Amino acid sequence: MSSAPWTVVLGYSHPLAFALAVRDALDIPCALEVPPAVRRPTLTTPPGVTGEHVPDLWRHWWETTLSLTRDDAPSIPLVPAEPLAPIVEDNLHTLHRWSSAHKREVARVSNPFRNAPRMRDAVHEHEKQFGIRIGGFRLQVTALPVAGSFFHPTTNHHVLVSVDLLADRAQYVRRVIAHVTS
Repeated sequence: MSSAPWTVVLGYSHPLAFALAVRDALDIPCALEVPPAVRRPTLTTPPGVTGEHVPDLWRHWWETTLSLTRDDAPSIPLVPAEPLAPIVEDNLHTLHRWSSAHKREVARVSNPFRNAPRMRDAVHEHEKQFGIRIGGFRLQVTALPVAGSFFHPTTNHHVLVSVDLLADRAQYVRRVIAHVTS
């Protein structure tokens, strides 16, 4: 087995999930590669606030929250700037209930007792197969409640993944190993 230290830390971000739910509720056009939220909640929105009026504000909210998520910030602001703030504030209970259900799903599908491939075994097998050590990395993985098998590096040390990809443990492990060896 590799003697170089490595870690893969899996987390979930309510603030990122909230941002995605608001993005989809307002049909905010953006160039992000992040798929639509799954089973998104129905949100009440103030009259006159539409996706075409707020894409730059939303993108700033997303980038700020993503940056804080990558940095393991102890407190991430849940509320974006106006006019998006009232949407989060007025729908906070709905957003939290929806996001918490997905967080529980992440916990369920990432349970190590599911008889699924283990990361350490896959790293060892890869090292054995290719004769190289791939240790010496720390990867932070943030699960999102988005559609499909989604894997998106935001930096060399941080990736966004869908809950669906986590549920396919073998595919998830392969994608992580491909990322850290590229």
